[in-house]
Amino acid sequence: MTEQETKAIITLALMAAFADGDNSEVERVEIKRIADSLSRDADINVATIYQDVILNRVSLDSAVAALMTPEAKSLAFELCVCVCDADGTQNDAERAFIANLRA
Repeated sequence: MTEQETKAIITLALMAAFADGDNSEVERVEIKRIADSLSRDADINVATIYQDVILNRVSLDSAVAALMTPEAKSLAFELCVCVCDADGTQNDAERAFIANLRA
């Protein structure tokens, strides 16, 4: 997986956490676990990715476009589902985010 794909997956996971307008502590823990795992072998500044997501400097479409392989797309989708499920169940906003990600 490329560094660009790794950044995109972390970006999408963060977007998933914020999809419902809330970022619960359990979602934060899941994001940290994902970011730590994915950035272990790369020099990725997760704080910058957080800023880009929070300040709307990146779009869902641009993050998805950075995923070049079917495997990266599948991993992104599954990790976003994990983030949305982390606090119990998916609400309507999270389901809509996942549906848009799949499209």
